[in-house]
Amino acid sequence: MLDLGNKKLEKFSLSKELVGERVVLVPRTHEYDEALWRLIDSSREFLREYLFWVDDTNSLDDVKSVTSIFMKNWDNQDSFEYVFLDKKTKKLVGAGGIHTVCYLHHYAEYGYYLDKNAVGHGYVTEVVKLLEKELFSKGIHRLQIVCDVNNHASAAVAKRCGFELEGTMKESRFAYGSYRDEFLFAKINR
Repeated sequence: MLDLGNKKLEKFSLSKELVGERVVLVPRTHEYDEALWRLIDSSREFLREYLFWVDDTNSLDDVKSVTSIFMKNWDNQDSFEYVFLDKKTKKLVGAGGIHTVCYLHHYAEYGYYLDKNAVGHGYVTEVVKLLEKELFSKGIHRLQIVCDVNNHASAAVAKRCGFELEGTMKESRFAYGSYRDEFLFAKINR
């Protein structure tokens, strides 16, 4: 067990490439903006149910702006956004990563999404496991996945990866004119 005493974790970076059986993760850069725009636009109705930023993503320029933010966050070691590439075809199938890193309290939170046609191939399960290994090796103690209570696919990923459902956060998200409940899943680095 890593002995941290009462101190804040030192900032760290994550690997620039993570390779699994089916998926390869590489940092989100402008190289992938056009492919991300096509993915978001072609999967818009599928994604918007649980990703509330989709309605604000209406052009390639919107994608480029967000990529710039993610690249800056990576450089500052505040969050780590990847694109997910199919290992065989190198086709972009999704994006996401670690959107929250709390160095003071030693936890991190996932966020991810897939092209509607890439669902059910095990990509996200593999992504979660690859990032878990990286983060636990850096001293992160707790990993979290938060998802809408009706997002059964995301909840299934959390369960498959050994995350424990800690509870339901009542009316924790305001979207599309109403408050929505969310599940909080967590996994502890033992």
